[in-house]
Parts: sequence; structure tokens; C-alpha cells
Amino acid sequence: MSVPTIIYIILAVLAALVLALVQYYYKEKNKRPKHWKLFSALRFITYFSVFLLLINPKFENTTYTIEKPSLVVAVDNSSSIQNLGKSKNVSSLVTQLLQDEEINKSFSVEEYTFGENFEKNDSLSFSEKQSNLNQAITNLDKLYKNQTAPVVFISDGNQTYGQDYTFSAKQFNQTIFPVVVGDTTQYVDLKIAQLNANRYAFINNKFPVEIFVNYTGDKNITQRFTIKQGKQIVYTENITFGKQKTSSVVNATLPANSVGVKTYSVSIQALENEKNTENNTKNFAVEVIDEKTNVLLVSDIIHPDLGSFKKSIEHNQQRQATIKDIDDDIDWGNYQLIILYQPNSKFSTAYEQINRLGLNSLTVTGTKTDYQFLNRNQTIFTKQTSNQEEDYLANYNANYTSFQLEDIGFNKFPPLQDKFGDISFSTTVNTFLNQSINGYVTESPLLATVENGNQRLGFIFGENIWRWRAQSFLQEEDFTVYDEFFGKLIQYLASNKRRERLQLDYNSFYNSGENIVFQAQYFDKNYEFDARGKLNLTVKNKATNASQIFPFLLKNNHYEVDLSNLSAGDYSFTTKVENEQISKSGNFTIVDYDVEKQYLNANLNGLLQLNSEVYFLEDFSKIKSQLLNNKQFKPIQKSKTEISPLIDWFYLLVIIIFCLSSEWFLRKYYGLI
Repeated sequence: MSVPTIIYIILAVLAALVLALVQYYYKEKNKRPKHWKLFSALRFITYFSVFLLLINPKFENTTYTIEKPSLVVAVDNSSSIQNLGKSKNVSSLVTQLLQDEEINKSFSVEEYTFGENFEKNDSLSFSEKQSNLNQAITNLDKLYKNQTAPVVFISDGNQTYGQDYTFSAKQFNQTIFPVVVGDTTQYVDLKIAQLNANRYAFINNKFPVEIFVNYTGDKNITQRFTIKQGKQIVYTENITFGKQKTSSVVNATLPANSVGVKTYSVSIQALENEKNTENNTKNFAVEVIDEKTNVLLVSDIIHPDLGSFKKSIEHNQQRQATIKDIDDDIDWGNYQLIILYQPNSKFSTAYEQINRLGLNSLTVTGTKTDYQFLNRNQTIFTKQTSNQEEDYLANYNANYTSFQLEDIGFNKFPPLQDKFGDISFSTTVNTFLNQSINGYVTESPLLATVENGNQRLGFIFGENIWRWRAQSFLQEEDFTVYDEFFGKLIQYLASNKRRERLQLDYNSFYNSGENIVFQAQYFDKNYEFDARGKLNLTVKNKATNASQIFPFLLKNNHYEVDLSNLSAGDYSFTTKVENEQISKSGNFTIVDYDVEKQYLNANLNGLLQLNSEVYFLEDFSKIKSQLLNNKQFKPIQKSKTEISPLIDWFYLLVIIIFCLSSEWFLRKYYGLI
């Protein structure tokens, strides 16, 4: 309490005393009330209490507490600890850290486990199928950001996924005591370090596979590398390693001869007396799909654009383009996409068939287009033209959203020719290229797409697009960039996925150890999501014919089922909706691959990045000594000061009311009022 406040309180005492005596004592004796001393005392207390409220003195209350630092015991709970035969040793060290009396007296000990997930846990199973050390370090950094919390980090240092944990450790503010689990001795070893392959390949094509093979050792060796599909060898070569050549990259091209999920085994011949041969083999799978797209180009004139379209479309071997005259006999149902080149009055049947069959189309206009016919026979756009022709340059629109297309230098391409006029659309249009006339960018599209119900429609307002392909060749020295751009447009327009009441989202193959999750959406007859559905997934192992039924669980706007516990193998499945004649079937493969078995040794170099000194499982006494003797980890005395103003003291108001009430009742009792 400050000196001025004390002075104010003294003055308040004097003022309250004077006022009370003036009211009850300084009167003529015959007028002085009986028991004036009692009345004066009550009035004094009342006045003084009111003055105290006005002064509102503040009182400080300081409390002292001893805060122990946290000791974090972070344990690698992945199956690699079990594979290294160190699970009992790790459990023993953790028990010692958690139960030691001296450590518990100096620290608040907390245990966390990490593997696939990071969580606070007091039980160790050593069964998690992945290791993410970076996740553990970043989460601990968030949890103990403003605290003193040394970390005993027990791991083999081998991370199977996630960002490099050594980088996160450099940003970590706590002291880490890395405990090495496993053998740090370097043994002679060959392993498949990395494998890159596409998940999908097209039928009758070839697909690339890239394999990285690493060698640990000093001797010069030559080992046989093979890729097998089942028992058949589809690729083989001999690879030489030595002290100066410790890695090799194999680039293989494999044929895709039949449709379906194809499983392959990549292996490097084991060395004599090689300790770990689990990492000499790695499996992968590729789904071979037959996705032939038939495109019809129909025209009433001969134009080089038609040849350009055909070459760009057939750049992808899974697409076939057929050019027909509008007067030819055409089976419209054989095509996924119709390109209408410069339509005129002869195209009436074409538009009738497109509307009847719900076909997707790409309309290309030009100087020979009959716009009066177009305005009458389709409802997407109208164009009022004059007899004047115009050159239209392309202006790229980066906000195009229907699918991903990049700018391949459209502003450098020659102009397209079309009749001059304004274009107006009756529905929402997504413009990829705008028309540019003499440097002025108009709002009219040069290339645009529209989704009209279940149909996808494209529009190119200009002819001589063959010049674009030629210009791209001059810029890039091949046709690939332009053909891939046009191929993406064709892929989007040719896609006409039928809407179904039951839709599944899953992969055709998984690696064992991955999260294997199937998602489903179920719609009612109005195609609105139905959260009341009961969906079941029946999974059958093709080798054993054993079946299991898994119920889907509702998760927000979809259903979900977790199949991560299934063993490796080939499976068929059927998803059914109870009380509905709706089902979906398919196949998937789980490839046998345990990433945690790929490591023979502890990653000593990685753990040394966490601290310049590392510890081993038998170093409990050494770790304990470091923790207890480090002054940085001593308990901290903290003080907490609370300032309480008197006005917050409720009882002072009670005293004022009591004194005034008592005074009033006494005066009433003695007949003074």
C-alpha cells in the first residue's frame, strides 16, 4: 500500500470521527441522545467505510510455488524396435526413467510414443507400421514451447515417412538426450533404397520403372538385379558395386500387355552371409487400364485444321480420331466426343443425335460457319455477325477452373480467323482464352467450355488452329507441348462419368502398412446425400476364399471403412446398401512390404544431429546424472502477486448496511425518530 493511500486513510479516520461526534456529541446536554457513544460508533463506522470505498486502497498478496521442469520420455513405438530385438531393453529403460524417485522428485515425467501417430501413452506395443520422427519433434516443440522440458528421445533413428527430422531438431528449443536403439556397427549390405513407378499404365503401352540400389561395403562385387511378374522374369541386368560406387540407378521399361492390377517383385541378389536380406526385395504394383477414347471429327469442308486435330488427339495412343464428311453414314453412339467443324445447315442431324444421345461436343467455328443455323439449333450461345472477317489473338485466362491447363505461350501464337460479331451465352461459361483484337482484350471467349447437365461442351471461335501447332513446334522443337495441351482439353470433354447413387473412392492396390481406407457416398433418388444409409463392405481373400464384412461409418458427408488390418494379398469386394438393390464390386491388391524391416542398423548419424552426445539403452545412470546435475533443469521458484482493490470486498458493503440498519432501529427503539 502506498504512502499517499495511508495518509488518505488517516484523514478518513479523522473525518469520520469528527462527523460522528458533531452529529451526536456536540449538542446541548439536554438534547444529547442517550447512548450517544453507541450511535457515534455506528455512524463512525459508516462514514469510515464509505470513505474507504472512495479511497479504494489496493492490497497485494504474494504466493510462492516451486515448479518442477518437465521431463519428456519420447519412445519409438514402431515395429522396427521389435525387429531389432530391443523391445525389452527399451521397456526396461522407460520403466527406470518413469519410476526413479530422484528423477520424479526433480521432474514432472511425461511419456509419449511415436510411430504412425504421436500420442501421450503409457503402454508400448512396438507394432506401429511407420515411423515419423519429425512429427514427434514438431509436436513436442509446440507442447513445451515456453517451458523447460528436456527430452529423452529413444529411437533407432530410422524414419520411414515425413520431413527430415534433423532439420526440425535444429529449430527445437529443448535439450534432447538421444538414446540409440539397435546396432551401430556397419555391416556389408545391399538394399533396394527407392522405387519409382506410375500407379497406372495403358494397355499395349510400356511404362518406366526407376530403382535405386545402395551398397554398404568395401569390396568390389557384381550382383544380379531382376524384376519378376509372378515367377516370370521380365527384366534383368548385372550391377557392379565397390568402395567408390555405392549406389546404382536402374531404369527399366516394362510392357503392359493385359488389363488389371499387375504385381511385380524387384530384387538384388543377396551377398554371402548378408545379415539383412529383407531389404533386398521390394514389391510394387501397376494397374493396367484400357481407356480407349473414340473422337469423331465431322465437317462439310476440307481444311488443314482437321489433320492438326487428328494428330494432336492421336498423340496419346489411347485415343483414336476419325474424320468423316457430314454426308457420310455415321454411327454416333460409337464416339465419346464429337468435334463439329464449322457447322452449317447440313448439321441438323448431327445436333439431333448429340442431343438424343447426350454426347459431348467441341464446336469449332470460322469464316465458313453458318451462324444463323447455329443460333437456331443450339441454345448455349448466339452470335450476331456481319460480313466482315476478323483476326483474333489469344489472351490466356489464369482463372480458368474446369481443369488444369497451363499457358504454353498463347500470346505468341498466330491469330484465328472468324466472322466479326458479339457472342452472348445463355448459361455459365468458363473461358480459357479470351479474344484479343489489335491489343484490346474483349470479354468474348476464343476457347471456352460449358457444363450443360451431364454434357460437356467446348467452343473454339476461330479457324486455322493448325498454325498454333506449327508455331509451338518452332518454339519447342517438337509437337509435345501443344499436343499435351490439346490432349487435356479432349480428355476433359470426352469424360462423361455417369452419376450413380452409390459412389466409391478407393485405390486398386496398396502397400501393407499404409492406411487402407475406402470412402463411399450414397445418394437418395433425388441425388441428395443420404446420411441414413447402412452400407456394408464384404471383402474376400482370393487365395483363401475367407470373407469378412466391414460396416461403413458415417463421417461428415461421406461413409468410411478402415481395412488397414488386412494382410497382404489379392481381394475382391462388394459394397451393398441395406434394403436397397444397390451394390458395387471391384478388386484390390495389398502388396507385401514392411518398410520397418528395411533397416539393419540404427541411424547413428541422424541421432547425432539431435545432440553431439548420444546414449545407449544401458546408460540409465549416465542419463540420470546428466539430468540431475544440469543447473538448467533445476526446479524454479515462482511468485504470484495478486492485487485486490477494497471495492471488490463484498463484506464492506454488508458492514455499511448493518451499521445504518442498526442505527435506524436503535433510534426508532429509543423514540428518536
